[in-house]
This record gives sequence, structure tokens and C-alpha cells, in this order.
Amino acid sequence: MVLRCWLLISMAMLLVTPAPSAEASADDSLLAGFSEPPLPARPSVYWSWINGLTNAEQMTHELEEMKAKGIGGVYIFDVGARDPAGIVPAGPAFMGPESLEAIGHTVREATRVGMEVGLVTSSSWNCGGPWVPPRYASMGLYHCQITATGPARLDTPLPMPALPGRAPRGPDGKPAYVKDVAVLAIPAPQRLAGHEFLFELAPPGTHTIDRVVLYNTPSGDEKQYGPMHLFAKDFVVSVSTQGTEPDAFGELVRAGLEPNAEAQTFRFEPVQARYVRLVVLSGHNPKFERIQLGEFEVYATDGVNVANAYHADGSKTAASLLHSSSALGSETERNWTAANIHDGVKSGPAGSWSSPGLPPLILEGPDAVIDVTDRVDANGHLDWDIPEGEWIIMRFVCANTGLSLRLPSPNSGGLAIDHFNAEATKFHFEYLLEKLREELGDFKDTALKQMYVCSYELSGSTWTPDFLAQFARRCGYDMTRYLPLLAGCTLKDHEAARRFDYDYRKTLGDLLVDAFYKTATELSNEHGLLLCAEAGGPGPPLHQVPVDALKALGALDIPRGEFWKEHNVWVVKETACAAHIYGKSQVDMEAFTSWRHWQDGPFELKPIADRAFCDGANHFTFHTAAHNPSATDRPGWVYHAGTHISPSIAWWPKARPWIDYLSRCSFLLQQGLFVADVCYYYGDQGFNFVPPKQIDPSLGFGYDYDVTNAEVLLKRMSVKDGRVTLPDRMGYELLVLPERDDIDLAVLEKIEQLVNDGATVVGPKPTRSTGLADRAGRDAQVRRLADRLWGPCDGTTVREHAYGKGTIVWGKTLRDILEERGIGPDFAAFSPRSDIQYPLDYIHRRTSNADIYFVSNRTDRWEDVACAFRVADRTPQLWMPDTGEIRSCKFDRDNKGTTRIPLRLAPYDSVFVVFRDRAEDLPMAEQFPRSGDARHLSGPWDVRFPQGWGAPPSKTFDRLVSWTDVDDEGVKYFSGVASYHNTFDVSADQIAPRRRIVLDLGEVRFVAEVHLNGQSLGTLWKPPFQIEITDAVRAGTNRLVVEVANTWSNRLVGDAQSPDGPKFCRTNIDRSLTWQVPWKDTPLLESGLLGPIRLITTSHVTPPRR
Repeated sequence: MVLRCWLLISMAMLLVTPAPSAEASADDSLLAGFSEPPLPARPSVYWSWINGLTNAEQMTHELEEMKAKGIGGVYIFDVGARDPAGIVPAGPAFMGPESLEAIGHTVREATRVGMEVGLVTSSSWNCGGPWVPPRYASMGLYHCQITATGPARLDTPLPMPALPGRAPRGPDGKPAYVKDVAVLAIPAPQRLAGHEFLFELAPPGTHTIDRVVLYNTPSGDEKQYGPMHLFAKDFVVSVSTQGTEPDAFGELVRAGLEPNAEAQTFRFEPVQARYVRLVVLSGHNPKFERIQLGEFEVYATDGVNVANAYHADGSKTAASLLHSSSALGSETERNWTAANIHDGVKSGPAGSWSSPGLPPLILEGPDAVIDVTDRVDANGHLDWDIPEGEWIIMRFVCANTGLSLRLPSPNSGGLAIDHFNAEATKFHFEYLLEKLREELGDFKDTALKQMYVCSYELSGSTWTPDFLAQFARRCGYDMTRYLPLLAGCTLKDHEAARRFDYDYRKTLGDLLVDAFYKTATELSNEHGLLLCAEAGGPGPPLHQVPVDALKALGALDIPRGEFWKEHNVWVVKETACAAHIYGKSQVDMEAFTSWRHWQDGPFELKPIADRAFCDGANHFTFHTAAHNPSATDRPGWVYHAGTHISPSIAWWPKARPWIDYLSRCSFLLQQGLFVADVCYYYGDQGFNFVPPKQIDPSLGFGYDYDVTNAEVLLKRMSVKDGRVTLPDRMGYELLVLPERDDIDLAVLEKIEQLVNDGATVVGPKPTRSTGLADRAGRDAQVRRLADRLWGPCDGTTVREHAYGKGTIVWGKTLRDILEERGIGPDFAAFSPRSDIQYPLDYIHRRTSNADIYFVSNRTDRWEDVACAFRVADRTPQLWMPDTGEIRSCKFDRDNKGTTRIPLRLAPYDSVFVVFRDRAEDLPMAEQFPRSGDARHLSGPWDVRFPQGWGAPPSKTFDRLVSWTDVDDEGVKYFSGVASYHNTFDVSADQIAPRRRIVLDLGEVRFVAEVHLNGQSLGTLWKPPFQIEITDAVRAGTNRLVVEVANTWSNRLVGDAQSPDGPKFCRTNIDRSLTWQVPWKDTPLLESGLLGPIRLITTSHVTPPRR
């Protein structure tokens, strides 16, 4: 109510001043960097060399153009073309003589113009090339089995496991690399009743659910399988609120599916659930052991599918598939994998699950497994005396997966390396670095600054030749007798099986970090280069990277995430957390990835850019800017995905203000340290990811957070003044444990130290350790230590326990804990309209002399909002990232350390609220005039078009309409920059001291540059399309020219609409909108100056002096 009253009586009057001169702010790096962002804040681009083709003259031109528009660097990205018409020829091999010459030219020219260069470490991604030998290529663990009956003597050659058809082979047709791992004999066991899937519902916590929905899926081959396909039949659904042990689950539904692909719903009385277990018991087709299922959904009483792998906003991983009973190696591709069962796709191999065969075997225990490896000779011949009974003999081998680069240029294909083998990493990077040294010499004084590794997308890399030894060293026991668990078996001791799975995944993830990311970083650093990588991504559900994402990102010099336009991939918060907890200053993003192709201008991209900034991003790398070897072809050859940003796009001549906007935002968000009150510990399991930024119901809006892993908690966290603190002095009021009952013993010991030193730790009391080694002993140590730490705190009757200088809390909301300690929200916003719960988003960083808040309007409407900031002793100003202007603002303070400021934000607008120890007292004026004398500028308008693009040289518009509404097809389908010419008169009495004249263009599609009386006043790319013309207008007649640019989409549509007519565009892209819509069917985009156009005259207002 206080905010409401305050808002109503004092909406924003804002101060405006040009950015301070360089002389006045020479001693203020913050002002100087905001006015002219330095190179580290400038966005970079993926400079795609399509099919490896380059043209030296065009490369120089593009580098000069990018530098002129504010781009700071390029990543050389040799990649293949998606080229249905076959118009793009094959270029030279990556890292061959011609390729190296082009790389050298790029580095030398970038050095000259003042840009930086990074090199992608393969043609396309997955890290590898034709130089990678099989011994260093991606590996998997493969198995086969025979049965035998004893007592008897078995003297037989063992079969070789079936290896992928793409695995490299020698001239004799035999596998180029294969190594026996183990041969094991297992007493013929029983099988599980069915195929099991275990989900943690989203968001983590207890949900009230009332129905499940299942979809069968057609097999796609009815001739082979018949009308029953491989439809699932009988199934059981059970739920748990406490844990994932079998005894924790209560059966909820036992039923059968009909043999069709329709939605089949099973309702029940509302029940609480955190975990859901689905067991598929049988199929409809008795002729086949395999079963397939399209989708499994779990609905809360509010109608939300809480088992879906996607958030409602389309971003990645919500519900987690914690376990499935599929064998390792059976899911080497995205087709038919267990993860497909909750991905929202209800049919087809890329969106459905298929069992590999019968349900998994149940082993009595590892002691029942006999290791007969030493009874096998070098030729794979087994000589063994079989004990009495039925036996299954399993042969495990390590062999190449055959996985290769994903989309290399035609002459650059090759095997992907073994990322779990440090020697393979060294071989690959030393090959690249030696070639670069031959071309460039010492890198020190060149523009080459980085090596870059794209996202890890190797489904099926599950092993490395020394995995057994690595596992024993890291986990403390020999895993050999547990290998059948990787072949789809399980143990009667459910807990032991889960702990082994934990150890295997953790070892695999740690090897990926140590053998690849850390090794690659060290090698790059030895040569004076930095390593940048998407080490944690893309992540599930797009790809289950076998890694602790924070640990992988923390191993780099520059962690990079990614976010897509209108797609589910959003890896921003994860990357920001990694940068914060590991002390990295830059949070880089592969930005604006899409398959939309020339559908968007700057304003269409701004909302997701601002969302990324609020999630913690502070540097963008555009995906993508394709190199165009032709000086005339437009849009030219481009990569098949990406929001294209290059000198070849239609609105490129007007791109500088948009790039300056991103640069100013990045600069301010690179300053100081992130401000957060809460740090969540997300466990130390091997496959671990941070979901997109979300509002924890326990915390609520207005408090920000980080997520940490075990490595940082153990090695980098201490306590200072009651806060959990990192070495760079960034700290958190609360450390929050995950809602689970297991914890690593070393982590719990460190938590005891932190609490004893004064930390507040929130979370449930653990009862067991992680991992299988010395299970009973470690469990007992965890229980003893937890008993001391939690004391009588049980989360219900007792919710706090003092320990040493600190406190354990269990059973209170995080918001209550903070408010009880006098820590109110860092940011609050109140809008008189209540239809949108959180119209604004924010992020806060702090330097030694400033608090920097970025505030973003998340809505497509104007918002008049009262904002409260947890800053008491500094003076606020509004720093406008689109123009570089700085404005003072009206504010007041309460007695709780809060500064309150009214903000008026345009649709998807944003502003920095910067609190400084000293701030100039400036004259006041409204930023966006809401009142004043308005005068409409009418037609006719003389609209002039450039030659060569199908439009007439000029056309008269009596009124402003979209080009797409004009009958002339040359105008209707025009893409590029056209200019609108008009004149208007202003009387002398309208030009007076303390009066402002603002030109309002109304609606613009997409970008407009305003010229008045021969003077360029600036470029407008977002609403409100207003610009002050006070200093350029003159008494009498004024000449107005507005240059408007759109995208290439309409011209591409026009070319496709007339197959036999002239073609103005040339490109390898034949479809738009996620490759679903041919150009001839793509909707036209409104384009041009749409108006209405007004002159608004207002008066300056002088604020009261403080």
C-alpha cells in the first residue's frame, strides 16, 4: 500500500543530459566505458566460412564493416552448408594450406583494424578432424553374451560385440581399434517385471496430481510389426514424496493401454507427489520383445504437466528423468531414447522410447559375478570350467563409436576425439597449435586470442581405454564385477545399484572435465591463448551431456552458454552461476540462435537479450555472421541456423545503435560483483545442470541467487561476517541444500565448518552418504555428523538449531529467514495493474563505488511502476543503454535502507539504475513526452528505393502504409533501405528557450534513421520511435528524410512467388521459420514507415534542488 500511494502521487519526472564529455569524465572509468564501450564489452560473431570457402578481399571488407558497426571480435567457424539446391561448392580442407592462409589473413587484418579473433577447434563441432587416429577417437563400451550350462568345460571363441557400422575399420574390414575390457560369467538371473522410469517432477518439490496421460506410438513400420505395432499395454504408476527408494513409493495406477496412438487418461483422487515411477510391464504384440511408448505426462490439479522436460516458456529441462532401465550403449542416438518419453513429442523415433528387448536382469550381487577375463587369450578364445548351473557369459570391449564431426565442410570430415582421454586432447590441440604457429609465428602480438570449443553433442561416448583404472582411483573400488549394470542389468540391492550408477556417472563427468576441458585450457594458456567453450551445453533435453556443468564451465577461461530465439534451449543462468562461483568476469553467450532466417530486426531480439542480461549474461557472440565470398550475392551463403548479423543483412547499414545497446549493457554488467542473497548447492552427481532462472516459491521475487557445486563449496567457500564468501569477496546470506537425503561426506564436513564459522545453512537433514565405497562406514559418519549439526531440528516442531557461530534451518521459507534477519528484497516493483504478476525483471551488480541495477520491462505494453532498491546511501541516476544518455530521477528513501524510484518503461524497454557516491545534479525533463502540443505530419511522401532490387526508383505515398500493402510488386516484396522525403514548417515562436520538439514516427518496421535539414539525428530501432529534433529544427521550412530498413524475408518471398520471373536474391536457404515453411508460403512482414508521424512540443522542467 505504501508503494501504491507513493506511485500515485509521484510518477516519474526524469532528468536528461547528453553523456558527459570525455574530458569531464576522464577520471571516471564507469562513465567513459558506458559512453564508448571498450572491446571486451563489444559483441563477437561466429564468422561462418560456409563449406570452407573464403575470399580475401571480401574478408577484409567484412572485418572493416564489422569494426565500424561496433563488433569486437570474430570466431572463425569452418562449417558445412545446408544446401538443398547444391549452389555452394566445396572449399578447401580445414587447416589445410588454403585454410591456414585464410586464417592468417584474418588474423593480420583483424590486428590492423583492432578486433580479436578466436578459432573454433574443428570444422563444425564435436572436436576432431581427419587427423584424429582411431586410438584417440571417441570410444564406447560394447557387450555381447552367450549362455552355457555346467558343470562342463567351455572351450570356444567368444563372439565380438556388434559395433556401430560407422566405426572405423582397417583394410581387412576389422575394427580399427578394439580392446577387451572384461569377460564375466553370471548365474542365470531373473528379470525385472518391466521397464522402469523414475522422474522428479518440476519444479522440484511436492505437487498435487490427479491424472496421468500416456500415448502409444506407431512403430513406423507396420509391414514388419503388424497393426499392433510395438504398442505398450500394461503399466504401473507409483509416487513418492520422500525419496527414490523402492519402499518409498506407493502404487497409484495399475492399468492397460488400448492399442492406439490416442491420448489415454487415467484419473485418480488428488495425491501429493515429488517423484513418479512408471513401469511398463508388457506390450500388445506378443511376437516381439520390444515395446515402444510415445509420451508420459503427469498433471497437477491446476492442469500443468509437471513431468514435462520443458518449462512453460519453452526453455530447457524442467522435470528430470532420474533413472531408466536401458542398457548403456543402447541409447547412442537421439532416436528411441528414454529421455524422449517426456519431451512433448508423442510419436516418431526422435520423440519416443523403445526398449532394447526384454526387461533388465536382476543380479544377486557383485560377488555372484565371476571374472573370467584371464581365461581369454589374445584372440578372444575362452577356456573355462563352468560351475554347475545356467550361466550367462558377457564379453565387454572398448571400441570406437565412429562418432564424427556433425556438419563439417565437405573436405574436412573426421572422427571426433575421445574427450575422456587427456592424450587425445593433447594430440588434437597440439596439431592445431603447431599449424597455427607455422602460419602466424608467435601469437603474442596478433589478434588471435582464443581457441573455442563448441557444445558437446556426442551421444554414445561412454568409455575410454583406461576407464577401469580411472574409476578405481577416483571411487576407491574395482568396478569390473559391476559392468553388467552398464549392460542393462540391476542388483537385488537397489541402493547399491543406484550408488554404482552415481559413481559411474561422476567418474565419466570428472574425466570429461579433467581430460578435456582442463587439459585444453592448460594447452591454450601455454601458448598465450584463452579457451572458451560451451562446456555445460546444450544440456537436456536437447542432449544429456555427461558432466557436472558448473565444474566444466569453471575449468575454462571464458564460460559460454547459449540462448535461442523461439526455442527451448536457454543455458544462461547456469553459465552465469559458473562464472560467479569460479571468479570469472565474463559470462559469454552464443546469442539468438534460431532457424527463423531474416524474420527479425533488433527490436524482435531485444526481449530475449534483456532476459539473458537479467539471467546474468554480460557478453554476446552472435550466432551467426556468415562470410559471403561474393560481393554481390544477397543474402548470400549462410549457415543453416542463426539470427544472421553481418554486412550482408538488409538492415546492416542501421545496425550500429543496436550493437551499441548490447555493448553498453555488457559493459555495465561486467563491472563489480553479482549481488545475490542465496546460494543453492545442487549436489555432486555426475550429470548435473542448472535450469533457467526461476522464482523459487520459498524465496519469492526480489531476491537473486546462484547455484554452486561440490568443488566450489569444498575449495572456494569460507565465512566472513556471517556470509558464505568466495575469494573475490562475493557472498551469500544463505546456503541452501537440495531436498534429498544423501550427501557427500566431505561436503557435509565442510558444511559443518562453515556453520561453525557463522554461516546459515538451510535444508533437510541428510541420512546417508553418496557412492558405493565403504557404504556402511560413510553412512554412519554422515548420520553422526548430521545429528550434531541439526541437533533437535526436525523441520516441523523445531526449525532452527544454533551450532558454533552459525545456524541450521529446516522447515522455514527462505524469504521468512531473510526477513527475520532484517534483509528485505533487493528489488521490488509495483504496477497499478495486477494482470501480470512480475512485469519487470532485474539484475544487480556492485562495485566499490556504485550499485548497478539493470531493470527490464518483460511486457509488450507501457508500464508505470514504482520500484524499490535495497540501497540507502548512494544517489541514483538512470543510464539509458540505447542512447548513452544519463538522466537523474526523482526518488525518496525510507528508514529501512530502501530507495524508491518511479519508472515509466516502454514495451520491452530497459534502463540501468546506477547508484553512485557522487552524482551530478541535472536539469529535468520527461524522457518520453506524455503531454504537449502534438501536430500530425501528413503526406504525400516521396519514397525512394535503390536500384537493382525490383522496386521503382521512387513512389508517392499519399498516406503511410506497409510496403506489403502496395499493389506494385516491386514495392510489396522490397527488401533493403528506402528513404521517405517530406517537408514541414515551424514558426519562430515554436522555437523558444526551454522548449523541446520531439519527432514521433509512430510505428516503424524495422529500423529508421532520421535526417533533418541534412543532419543525421540518430537511428531508432525500438518503440517509442521518438527522437528529439530541438537543435536541428529551424524556423520556416524543414526537410525531413527518414531512411527505413527491413529484412530480406519479403524479397525472398517475392522471388519464390514468381518462379519464372527475375531473381534478386541468392542464398542456399530455401525455407524459413524453423525450416518448416518454403519461401513462397512464408507470410510477408509489414515493412516501412507506418506512422502516424507527429511533432510534439513540450517544456523543460527544472527539478527541486536537494
